[in-house]
Amino acid sequence: MALLAGFLVLTANWQFFHQVLAVYPLAQNVGFVLSLALVLFALLLLVLLLTAYRYTLKPIGVLLLLVAAVTGYFADTYATVYDANMLQNALQTDTAEAHDLLNGWFILRVLVLGVLPSAWLIWQPLKQLSLKQAVLQRFAWLVGCVVLLAVLMGSQSGQYASFFREHKPLRSYALPLTPIYAMDKLASNALHAHKRAHVSIQDPAADAKQLSTPATRRPRLVVMVVGETARADHSPMNGYARNTLPQLSQTAGVTNFSHVTSCGTSTAYSVPCMFSYLGEQNYQVDDAGNYRNVLDTLHRLGINVLWRDNNSDSKGVMSQLPQDLYQSYRTDATNPVCHSNPYDECRDVGMLAGLDDYLKTTQAAAPRDVLIVLHQMGNHGPAYYKRYDAAFAKFNPVCQTNELADCAQHEIINGYDNALLATDDFLAKTIGWLKTHQQDYDVAMLYSSDHGESLGENNVYLHGLPKAFAPEAQRHVLAMMWRADSNTPSFAQPVAGDSQLSHDAITPTLLKLFDVHTRAAADTRFIQ
Repeated sequence: MALLAGFLVLTANWQFFHQVLAVYPLAQNVGFVLSLALVLFALLLLVLLLTAYRYTLKPIGVLLLLVAAVTGYFADTYATVYDANMLQNALQTDTAEAHDLLNGWFILRVLVLGVLPSAWLIWQPLKQLSLKQAVLQRFAWLVGCVVLLAVLMGSQSGQYASFFREHKPLRSYALPLTPIYAMDKLASNALHAHKRAHVSIQDPAADAKQLSTPATRRPRLVVMVVGETARADHSPMNGYARNTLPQLSQTAGVTNFSHVTSCGTSTAYSVPCMFSYLGEQNYQVDDAGNYRNVLDTLHRLGINVLWRDNNSDSKGVMSQLPQDLYQSYRTDATNPVCHSNPYDECRDVGMLAGLDDYLKTTQAAAPRDVLIVLHQMGNHGPAYYKRYDAAFAKFNPVCQTNELADCAQHEIINGYDNALLATDDFLAKTIGWLKTHQQDYDVAMLYSSDHGESLGENNVYLHGLPKAFAPEAQRHVLAMMWRADSNTPSFAQPVAGDSQLSHDAITPTLLKLFDVHTRAAADTRFIQ
């Protein structure tokens, strides 16, 4: 057991010690850093002593080795932190997204640090001890671990107090303890969710009423674009030196919101929150499915709701609505723009195909209000180079691998910014489509990214860090809206672009756009 614990400390915690040394320079903190290594060793050994016995030692050891090899790779490569939200996001990753994350180095690391040590462990004979010997030996090891922990932490209590109080994020890099704790929490959440499944769905907006309808005014056509991984500080509208949004920057009627904070740092967490009545302070991703959301409300009131998805899925937002209102655009069976690139990746712009026919069909009997949600692939990482066609390859050279740590930071940023150019084109085309219907409808587009992205700052990549210590780049998101000049003057008038806003403003904005009133709506909006 001691050998296994030592092996895990040495092979799975390179990122942990990298983060520790950034806060505690080795020259001044040799003793404390060595002490941390021994504390981590003692904690791992303690876990093994409490859980691994004759018939469970090898299965638990293999599990720890494989978990450490996999999570260690992503921690070292992308500085990934493993909390329950990150694991849930990982479990909801589809095959295409997973393929972007995997490569030869990943396979080699899992083989060398996971599979081969596991095979060695499986073939090792277990020493046979009598029950009395086994109990005494284990008790001695347990006491030794506790004493070692007490001595180590007691001798440097001041530094450990600072470590646990002032540098909580560092603990999240300890492997495989953190992902195991997160798996336990995720399993607990799933169990509670299963128990809640038998509880009736709550409707926070049961009192919702539409104060005006197309029977007494012009019908309203709104497109809500759920962006992917677009950080605000890479927009020229927010002071970025590069013109990553050349078309939108020149489009009349666009209002950029420069201070918008995301609900979370992952798609699985943020997307349900964007359409929830709970608000960030009360929202729990595991409880979201127990409440009706704003799309449920609009559909119940007779507003046509359609969700088209070029990402993974709606993350449960559409789960309470008829299945035909959700349409996947991830394959060429529905998306006509899937073969414009070497990767046969379906493009966001393909989600606009056939919308004219959709309007004609749904408006045949009588004019109705319409909300269309388009969920982008956007800037989904780490393979930013796959997210755009050759026409948008403006910034070069580009990182052409998912091993971001192997690329210079400017190469990563170039690929990311090129993907923003593709989003700019998609949003401009969405506005162009809305303009073709402004004679018959009051039209508007609302856009917000689900979260931001780290692009190598402080050796952190991608997203998903816990909100408590996520960098601003992962939560300060790109957001904007567009309204037509031909609209009814009172419809979709934006608030000031420098207003302090968050994802909490999305649900009240969608309600206001369709003149729906409910006491459940928060007092924050993108429109007046």
